[in-house]
Amino acid sequence: MERVEEQKLRTMKQVLIALLTIIIISSCITKEYRYEIHGKVYIPTSGLHPMHDAIWLTDTINFNGDTIYYFNSDGSKVTIIPPYVLIDKSGM
Repeated sequence: MERVEEQKLRTMKQVLIALLTIIIISSCITKEYRYEIHGKVYIPTSGLHPMHDAIWLTDTINFNGDTIYYFNSDGSKVTIIPPYVLIDKSGM
């Protein structure tokens, strides 16, 4: 009887290890976005050099003249003014 219980426990451990391994491996898969935008952001508290490099990743973009904008999943609007470099990764 104890031997059967030990086998069940060993099998449960193996299933748990396999499940954890699958979760860890699947969590390493990254999301690929269609657009990558390189530009600058203004941070006024940065002293003498308030402009800093920035990269935005998104699947959708809109244009208002030469300004790019898109909406985050929370509904907030992101506006990116020139100069920027827009990379469309859909053809890669």
